[in-house]
Amino acid sequence: MAKQKEECPEYEASSGNVFADLGLEQPDGLLARAKLLNDVSTLIKNSGLSQREVAARLGITQPKVSMLVSGQFSAFSADTLIHYLSILGCIVKIQVQKPRSRRGIFHRKGSIAVC
Repeated sequence: MAKQKEECPEYEASSGNVFADLGLEQPDGLLARAKLLNDVSTLIKNSGLSQREVAARLGITQPKVSMLVSGQFSAFSADTLIHYLSILGCIVKIQVQKPRSRRGIFHRKGSIAVC
């Protein structure tokens, strides 16, 4: 019996933002929050502390720490994640680049990024 050639699955290259690829609203903001959460989660995991100890230091409950570590970013705002990063010893900088002229206001959409 002749061997059938396997078909390659179809795929689409990512734009670099899975949230935009999925057509979700405010994909830049979602990606920024996901990156912030990843940073918080990584720091917590590498701290060597128990979730209970981390919770005490962040001033939250242990179940909230579990949500941070497991990546449930819908439960946390960017402001909250930035606050946790500062408590964890990070220096967080926010840079705003304004349009070059008044005509630029509302003329084109800006972007949000975590670098």
